[in-house]
Amino acid sequence: MTDGAHAPGAAPRGAVGDAPERVDAILAVDVGATQFRTALVSARGKLLDRAAVDIRFTDGPESQYTALAGVVDEMLQVASSRGRVHVRGVGVACTGPVGRHLDTASPVGLSWREFPLRARLAELTGLPVFGDLDARALAFAEGWLGAAQGHANFCSITISATIGGGVVLDNELLDGAAGAAGNIGHIIVEPGGRRCRCGAQGCLDAEASGQALEAITGRPPNEPTYAIMQRTGRLVGRAAAMVCNALDLSLVVVGGTVAVDFAATFFHSAQLSLDEHARLPYSRGARITPSRLGETGLLLGAGALGWRGVRRAARARTAAPS
Repeated sequence: MTDGAHAPGAAPRGAVGDAPERVDAILAVDVGATQFRTALVSARGKLLDRAAVDIRFTDGPESQYTALAGVVDEMLQVASSRGRVHVRGVGVACTGPVGRHLDTASPVGLSWREFPLRARLAELTGLPVFGDLDARALAFAEGWLGAAQGHANFCSITISATIGGGVVLDNELLDGAAGAAGNIGHIIVEPGGRRCRCGAQGCLDAEASGQALEAITGRPPNEPTYAIMQRTGRLVGRAAAMVCNALDLSLVVVGGTVAVDFAATFFHSAQLSLDEHARLPYSRGARITPSRLGETGLLLGAGALGWRGVRRAARARTAAPS
């Protein structure tokens, strides 16, 4: 068994409520678009408990962190009150941009700018903290328990206010030099198109994200026209085909609020576009499928990141010379 996308942790030694043995868990943290969410995640992917608090966007960085610290403390207290739940570490899925290993976080919409999130959470909990971009964490979760379970190679795309993704090859979530591999939102799908926040023109994020759709149509993303749902699917399918052609993939998992709201119209259009552009012998027949994890996906992704980090740290200690 590897520590890749399909095997974030060893089996727990018991189950809450039906065994006297200790249950190991990760304290999962989701720094989302509208809420801070936390959960206790067992090594089998069971959510033992959850808590959430709405983000107050008018607050300053320390006030927002205080709100996050409150729900983190709540989960630690829940674990303590259960008696048999032992928290091994903290896993964090965070909206971007973030620094490598979550050393800093500057989530869009929050007051944080280069906020030392990993160090602050480590200080708060006294536990090792492992984190990543939310879209990459979701890719990890889809391979562990979701639509890509059993697939060693796949891509995940998250289409919400912004667009991100993750790539798993040979059961390993790719990191890249800056820890940002899989940033599919910046594949150019419309040459000479809309100016992207990255400075380029025609990026998928600038053409098909929730923020872009609102700017293009003047309507909320959850009130699309039929033509917009088709166009968005077509552009996502085009980007998916580029990734499948380049990386020899046959599965693309798509989630996020925009994809969920656009439903079958979006997915049908995306698949037709993928079929049109993925024509190589190994990419022909590639398919797009919806995420299966719904609103639990990011908490499970954060939990998976935590389990992977804990296991790697344990192996490193075992391998170190005495």
